[in-house]
Amino acid sequence: MTRLDVVDEGLVDVADSPTLRGKENVRDDEVTADVAHAILERLDRYEFASRSHALILLLWRTSMRTGAVRSLDLDDYNSGEQYLTVEHRPERGTTLKNQNEGERMIALSDETCRVLDEYITEKRCEVTDEHGRDPLLTTKAGRISRNTVRGWCYRLTRPCWHSDECPHNRDTDECKAACNDNYSYECPSSVAAHAFRRGSITHFLRNEMPETVVSDRANVSTDVLDQHYDRRTEREKMEQRRDHLDNI
Repeated sequence: MTRLDVVDEGLVDVADSPTLRGKENVRDDEVTADVAHAILERLDRYEFASRSHALILLLWRTSMRTGAVRSLDLDDYNSGEQYLTVEHRPERGTTLKNQNEGERMIALSDETCRVLDEYITEKRCEVTDEHGRDPLLTTKAGRISRNTVRGWCYRLTRPCWHSDECPHNRDTDECKAACNDNYSYECPSSVAAHAFRRGSITHFLRNEMPETVVSDRANVSTDVLDQHYDRRTEREKMEQRRDHLDNI
């Protein structure tokens, strides 16, 4: 069953998520590269430059935390020079986990900018938040909420949405998680935003982006990166090191 246009984007903004069975505390959730690419391919084809498309692209391509994504203003995006500026603004309603040490500039690809440019021009709600700021990711009510980010991540990571298949042998015509987007959290395969961060960091490392570069981009120390985010096996790490032997 194809699940593409079953709910208006604004519905997630006004529906509070119920308790999510402790999923937020599961530290091993990871969106793999294959799943992320499948989600982005569907979004590119059916929901191009929607808010959810812009959100998932930013989560996957920048490895940002939810708080950092939410904190972005229109002026933080430089389309011409293709980068984002991430700032800690506690007095104006948004904070970063590492406060001022979390401030940084993040380079963006041509594809990411293409989607963001289209989203800003055609899909973004023209609103300001309660502090008079112009958020980058908006709803009709203002700056995108954590609940909205969570809801979209659970919705889009359901296998029945991005692959039309169910690995849990459920009848998608009967499954509550498949039939009602507000219950997408009940899918055993659906995950929250942090799983995109963990998967993104691992993807960069598997593609041999230096740890120091990943650390700076994602604003995480190399020690924490290795302990909590790097999902490569020890054998993968060894083989990647082996590839560098010919250059010595």
